[in-house]
Amino acid sequence: YMYKNFISDVLEEGVMLDEIEDYVEKWHTSEDMEMTLKEFIGLDNYEYEMWLKEGDDILRDVLYCRRHGLELKNYYSMSDEDRLAARSYDLNAVKEYKNNGK
Repeated sequence: YMYKNFISDVLEEGVMLDEIEDYVEKWHTSEDMEMTLKEFIGLDNYEYEMWLKEGDDILRDVLYCRRHGLELKNYYSMSDEDRLAARSYDLNAVKEYKNNGK
């Protein structure tokens, strides 16, 4: 099995979130690794920064955002109500709500 990156492998290959430690260890112990840890995990700059600061718990939010076409930074800047709406309704309803304020 070839690793793409952790986020892709969770979304596409059924890798479990708790396998993150295996990926980090693989990155640390691989002698021919050509990717940065950020690339190997599959995070953008903001996601990586938040992961380092907040830990593995943010990976659920990263996956949620990837599945729904949201940027983590935008998701985190939403109010709790908007975040709840984003998790409760489909993305088109959320976009409409954001555009029309309804």
